[in-house]
Amino acid sequence: MENFETTSVAPAKPKRPTFLTVLCILTFIGSGFGIINGTSSYLTADAAAGVAQAAMEDAREKIENESSNPGAQIAEKMLAGASDMFTPENIKKNASFSIVASVFTLIGAILMFGLKKTGYWSYILGTLIGIVAPFVVYGGGNLLTILTSSGIAFIGVLFVVLYGLNFKHLR
Repeated sequence: MENFETTSVAPAKPKRPTFLTVLCILTFIGSGFGIINGTSSYLTADAAAGVAQAAMEDAREKIENESSNPGAQIAEKMLAGASDMFTPENIKKNASFSIVASVFTLIGAILMFGLKKTGYWSYILGTLIGIVAPFVVYGGGNLLTILTSSGIAFIGVLFVVLYGLNFKHLR
């Protein structure tokens, strides 16, 4: 008698590159921190605004003593813009945008960890929200807004490019 063995061959599951795994893990950490930090900022906005306003008042008093110094004049302009930024309403709006952006980047990383292309687009959306949010909340004419958005843009665009290098592995 003949022995007929049937072996079922399961399709090979694509292997996730190590670099993509590392990027996803870094995003899990960063996005998780963003969600926790945004939630904390939202819940403590009133206290944070009070502390920030008090610190700016102290700084203004010190600057007034050195009004002839050109650096003091620049610092005064920055403080004027910062005092408008640090209201409880603005802190809560910024925290909300931060949470939303972090959720989108986290979802994107989870999907890319599972080798799904839609994760890349979710990550890009979260990054764009993070870049645009300071301008929506604080306005575009503020130096601190530009610096904040630039920092978010640098890290976000860097990760978008790095994830893009792994796009061919996503399905």
